[in-house]
Amino acid sequence: MGLSTVKIGIIGCGNMGEAIFSRLAGVLEKSTALMVSEIDAKRRDYLQGRYKIIVETDNLYLSKCSDIIIIAVKPKDFEEALKALCCAASKDKLIISIAAGVAIRHIEKALGKDVPVIRAMPNMAAAIGESITTLSRGSAAGDGHLAVAKEIFSLVGEVVEVDEKLVDAVTAISASGPAYFFYFLEAMMKAARALGLDAGTAERLVFKTARGSMKLIDHLKEDPAVLRAKVASKGGTTEAALKVFESKKFHDVVKSAVTAACRRSKELSKKAGS
Repeated sequence: MGLSTVKIGIIGCGNMGEAIFSRLAGVLEKSTALMVSEIDAKRRDYLQGRYKIIVETDNLYLSKCSDIIIIAVKPKDFEEALKALCCAASKDKLIISIAAGVAIRHIEKALGKDVPVIRAMPNMAAAIGESITTLSRGSAAGDGHLAVAKEIFSLVGEVVEVDEKLVDAVTAISASGPAYFFYFLEAMMKAARALGLDAGTAERLVFKTARGSMKLIDHLKEDPAVLRAKVASKGGTTEAALKVFESKKFHDVVKSAVTAACRRSKELSKKAGS
């Protein structure tokens, strides 16, 4: 099983579904080897206009026509999508779910344990090909299924395999993670404004500093703690700021926040009957 020999259907084409679809559209022929369904009429019109593709409304039809079905719907629509799959899933098809809070065993219970299932957890950066996606395989998913899933999600960034028991932690770190960084940038810009910088200058300084810092990590391949120490001269301005972070127990705040996200992921799994 490889991308050149399969037909892929994507159920749900919101932001994440579109990110995956747009990358696949570069390697697969639209409407024949690549299909998509979307229940929202406004979204369908947008997709058809932008990508020149027929967007289906019938999930069952899409599922029957596809070798690989990617479930990319919103959590509230997941069970409805699963109903369509119950009539089309088989051991010869691969089901890939990117739904947060829905365990593989829940999908296998509905479709049968002989149906190959892989759970994927990408993040928002998939839209620009910079995601980090984790893959977890179900009981019937073999090495071939995992390989083609890696091929798909490599189109939107890096891919790593993890045991599904760690997916709640993955959700808290990489899936929710972009929001944490955005939140910190918000705080930095507010602080810059409070110090008298105008909005445009504050934004340029903060965003360029963030980009430069990440490029430094990529280039130098050093631990963040080592790089932090290089910036913070003893008795200097950076050290003064870091002492405030330490006094406010910044590390504990981050740990508590991430733990809360992980706990909520587990709660959503239980709520979904997973």
